[in-house]
Amino acid sequence: MKSIDKEILLCDKCGNLKKLSCPTVQIGNTNILVIGESPAKNGWIVSNRAFYDINGNLQSSGEVLSKLLNLCTLNLNDIYFTECCKCLLPDRKNLRKYATNCKEFLFRQIEKLNIDIILPMGQFPTETILDQKINKLSDYVGKQFEINIHNKKYTVIPIYHTSPINPLSYKGNEDIFKNLSKMIKSNK
Repeated sequence: MKSIDKEILLCDKCGNLKKLSCPTVQIGNTNILVIGESPAKNGWIVSNRAFYDINGNLQSSGEVLSKLLNLCTLNLNDIYFTECCKCLLPDRKNLRKYATNCKEFLFRQIEKLNIDIILPMGQFPTETILDQKINKLSDYVGKQFEINIHNKKYTVIPIYHTSPINPLSYKGNEDIFKNLSKMIKSNK
C-alpha cells in the first residue's frame, strides 16, 4: 500500500492539488470498505485520520456514519475507508474527471485490502466503482451489485453520502446498515 501512496503523492493528473500526507486508506478489521468522495479541507487532509478534524473532533459526516455503523455493531475503526478522489479538490464541478483520474489508484488499493463489501458514499464513488454514469442515485442505493476487480468478486452496495446536509444521510441508509450486519465478517 505504501508504494501506491507514494505514486498518489507524485501524481499530477489533476494539476498540483494538495494530497493526504498520511496513508490514503484507513485500515479496518471487517470485510467492509466505505468509499467517500474526496478529502475535506478541514478533515483527513489535516488531521491524518478519516472523519476527524485537526483537533481530534469527529466531523458531522463521521457522526452520521458512526450512528449507522452502530446499527450493525460496528464503529469507524472497524471499517476500511478511502476516498474516490485522492486530492483536496478546489471545487465539485469537475468531480467526475477527478474520480476518473484516481480510478486506477482506487482499484489497486481495493485489490490489496481484505474486503468483500464496498459501500460507495454518493454518486461519484458509485459511478466510479460500477464504471457507469448514474442519472438517479436513488435507483442504486441499497441494491447489491457484483463487480470484479482483477479477478476478485466484490459486493457493492451504494449508500447516500452521510453529510448531514443530505436529508437522506441517516434515514436513507438506515435499513441498509441494519441488513449489513448479516454480511459482516471480522478480519481479527
